[in-house]
Amino acid sequence: MNYLCETQVAPLVNVRRERILPASGEVLVRLGERVDPTQVVAQANIPGDFRVLPVAHLLGVSDSKIKGYMRVNVGDEVRRGQIIAKRGSRVVKSPMAGVLASRGGGRVLVEAPPMPFELRAYIQGTVTNVLQNRGVVIETTGAVVQGVWGAGGESFGVLKKLVKSPDRPLRARDIDPSCHGSIVIGGSGLNKAVIERAQELQVRGIVTGGLPPELISQVRRSPIPVVATEGIGTISMSEPFFQLLTTNDGREASISGQVKSRWGIVRPEIIIALPAESLPPTQSQPGTPLTVGVRVRAVRAPYLGQVGTVVTLVEHPRHIETDARVRGAEVDLGQASPIFIPLVNLEILR
Repeated sequence: MNYLCETQVAPLVNVRRERILPASGEVLVRLGERVDPTQVVAQANIPGDFRVLPVAHLLGVSDSKIKGYMRVNVGDEVRRGQIIAKRGSRVVKSPMAGVLASRGGGRVLVEAPPMPFELRAYIQGTVTNVLQNRGVVIETTGAVVQGVWGAGGESFGVLKKLVKSPDRPLRARDIDPSCHGSIVIGGSGLNKAVIERAQELQVRGIVTGGLPPELISQVRRSPIPVVATEGIGTISMSEPFFQLLTTNDGREASISGQVKSRWGIVRPEIIIALPAESLPPTQSQPGTPLTVGVRVRAVRAPYLGQVGTVVTLVEHPRHIETDARVRGAEVDLGQASPIFIPLVNLEILR
């Protein structure tokens, strides 16, 4: 049986997200508690930066003799630039503020103070599990759109449609003061001016079909989460994605540009919490079996971004233009006849 990677574009599903601290800390919410996206649900102190200073080498003495030249003791607080050891005209200064944590082998260790870390809920929902000292599980019902590429952290805002069709690029002039605090929805791509304008007006997130490759480094440096539903390039947003997002224009949504491609795959996403009486929980599977009638999306040229339905699972490998023999499926893309597409070029839409 053939299994494909699965992408969610769902108008109403059960959404379950784990919120885990990077270090052991304190959980601030209770089981069954309702939480808002910006609410702090757990907190911890993260170990600060540190520096190892080769004091003996810098002073020109043996390892065993540095004690006599030390100006501070283990456990003392130090300021950045403060002299911690001196021998004649030779001095060793602390490169950072912190504490002289240890000394040995002719070296000293300076540690910065721990940094407080606050873990926010990210989505609006109910706490369904408390992981002692580590975090929580939050569940809600709502619409989910997952992208192919993303950058930036997490944010929360009101969805704002800025283009009339999924093949229209997002331009800087589309972003005006009314976009402040919003997650803006574009179409086929954007340019450098869009990122700069979005930062100027404190936009909370950007959703686009494709991202031009020359903007990758700029987007990664930007504080604004960006989700490209189709990937890298100037690509129109797939119609199901565009319709779902724009149907919810004006609703509050959570956006994450975070990506993790290996163990425990994480995809960039937009989650729109919606009211629902009851939904069965959906289980995430490592793969989804490909069957006739399943809706799929092409993820590589020449049909990149096009959505269709599997009409035939081809039993034997076929030759393609590269002269390779590959397994694939015939997909109805709305053309005169079904198109053969290699399995590696498809992903399932759920």
